[in-house]
Parts: sequence; C-alpha cells; structure tokens
Amino acid sequence: MSHGQPPRVSIESSGSQAFTPTLLRWFGVKLYQATAALMQKQWRLAARPEGIPDTSHFELTEASFPALEPGKAVVKTLYLGVAPVMLRYMRNETEFESPLALGSVMPGRGVAQVIESDCDGLPVGAIVQARVGWQEYALIDTSDRPAPFLLPTDLPLSHGIGAVSLSGITALIGVREIGLVKATDRILVSGAAGGVGSHVAEIAKALGAQSVVGIAGGPEKCRRLTTEMGYDTVIDYKHDNVDAALDDAFPEGIDLYFDNVGGSLLDNVLGRLRRRARIAICGSISEYLVDSKDKHRFVNLQNLGRQDAKMEGFFVFDYEQVYPDCIETLADWVRAGALNPVEDISEGIETMPQALADLYLGKNIGVRMVKVGEPNLPLP
Repeated sequence: MSHGQPPRVSIESSGSQAFTPTLLRWFGVKLYQATAALMQKQWRLAARPEGIPDTSHFELTEASFPALEPGKAVVKTLYLGVAPVMLRYMRNETEFESPLALGSVMPGRGVAQVIESDCDGLPVGAIVQARVGWQEYALIDTSDRPAPFLLPTDLPLSHGIGAVSLSGITALIGVREIGLVKATDRILVSGAAGGVGSHVAEIAKALGAQSVVGIAGGPEKCRRLTTEMGYDTVIDYKHDNVDAALDDAFPEGIDLYFDNVGGSLLDNVLGRLRRRARIAICGSISEYLVDSKDKHRFVNLQNLGRQDAKMEGFFVFDYEQVYPDCIETLADWVRAGALNPVEDISEGIETMPQALADLYLGKNIGVRMVKVGEPNLPLP
C-alpha cells in the first residue's frame, strides 16, 4: 500500500466511518511522519531522595520522538500512574528492577495508544497498558515483564491505570487468591483510600463478602470510603483511638486482613486474629521513609502459629498469566456497577513529581494518576 493516499473508506448506514486495520495503519504512518521531527517531554532522575521526593529530584527535559525499530511499536502516552514503590526505584533498593542511573528516564507504567507498529501483538490504534516511562512517547515491545496488554475501550481509558489494570488486579488477587475470601469473613483493609485499597471492599463483596471495615486518615477520606468505595465501617487513624475502634469493629477477631501499611498496625492486627485467619501483604507504606534501624519490631508474630493462621506476601507481576481473566472479571464488574473506580487525576506531564509525592503525603484518594494526552487515532 502506498503511504501517499489514504485507503478507501467505507461509510456505514449510520454515517460513521469503518476504521479498518488498513486505514488505522495508514493514519498511524501519517501521524508518525508528522510528529517524528518534533520533540517530546521526559522526566529524568536528577538526584536520589532521602525523604519524600519533590521536583528537585527530577529534571524535565526535551528529547526526540522515538524511531520505530523492528519488532517494536511507538506509542503515545495518555495516562501515567504512580506507586509507592517508585521511591525504592529512585534509591536503587529493589531486587526486581535494573539499577536506575541518574539521568535515566523515570520508569513507570501507563495507558498509551499505538501509533506505529512492527509488532503483531501491538496493532496500530490499540490502547495498551505498558511500561512507557515518564515521557509523552515511548518505544515498546512485548519483552517486558509483565508484557504490554490490551485494554477494553468501552470503558474510560483512565481505568487502565487502576480498576481494570494492575491496581484492580492486585486487589483481586489479594482478596481471592491470597485472602481466600469467604462470605462470613470479618474483613479489615488498611490504606483503604489508596490506589489498591479503594478497590478492595467492592471486590470482596462481588466475591461474596458481607461487610468490610476500612482504615484511612482524615474525615474526607473516611466519608468517601463509605459513600463511594463500598466500606461499611471506617476507622480514622488520625482522629480515632485505633485500639478501641478495632475492639468495637471486631469483638471476636479478624478473619481477613488486606495490608497496605505494615508496621505497628500490622502487629496490632496479628494480635487480633481468629482461627484460620489470612493476611494478604500488599504493601508497607508506613515504613518506606523509615530507617531500617527504626522499623517496627513485631511482638505478635507467634499468634500466627497459635491461630493456625496464614500471612502471605505477593507480587502482582508474578501473576501475569491470569491478567486476561482478571481484566475481564474487573471490566464486567465496572460495567455492572459492582466496581466503581475512584480516580485522582491531575492534568499534564509536568505534574508527575507532585503526583508521586502525594502518595507519601497521604493526599490522594483513590488511584493517583496524571493525564498526559488524548488518543490521536480512532479507538478500535
């Protein structure tokens, strides 16, 4: 096919254009040719933070658009997500990521549209969730783990950061595979207003749970837990007596604890476990900014043995083989109104450093993300 003239477009009875794969490829080629000489914005790591990261730890730079390479695809970033673990990337404290050199583009996953492709699994026009980094355009392929995956396009594209992507998948795996949720479970969730926690109550109920208690900080977060996120009872750790509140909410103990916080709260819960209780360890944000010598020393670990209970950590990247099933399940719940995503969105790639800092400052409610751009091509 010549790239000089557009392919013939059929017009349906409704008057809408039938955007065939051939036509989408043509649009992608013309779009790529039109933008290839332009520049894009990227955030690079400028310094390693000791505390909460701020703009001084990053540098906003301009770079050329990526050139298409064999077996790869060029994508336009639409949304970028942030996660508490990014601080550990910046400090080179993770074992599952390559060392991040100063001057490198900040890593991160996002929602993007394929605008040019030489990769069968990444067709032009498709909306994908992928490791794109903090930049407006990226060159990707299917070798990353987890590999880029296609997203449903009948739902808001922002859900590809949260509810029908890794945040929702993490909540689903934690509740279903790790927590083995049952209808009679007495359930507690920490970090309940965060990117993962904001999904847990509704997912647990979609799987049969009767009621869920959430812990968050501040009246506004706690109000929205009950009005928007499916929680039945809330504990405000900033204003309530947590011990007394846990006594009231769980007079007979806890069956399932979904932990996003770690530290002293986890130890408190360990002392309240019922027989055959389960703890799903998802995160420990309370200790990400704490020196190792100052981290909490647990005193209630032995209660796991006494109660024949289980505490298990999990890493969502290890469950890549079930992503398609999870996405289908989560998307169906969103369509049915059983899962109602709560999203905290700022506009423009310039807001990325503040978006990340908000996680450690406790300012986000729901999934924190940044809208970077709009799709250029018709959605499949």
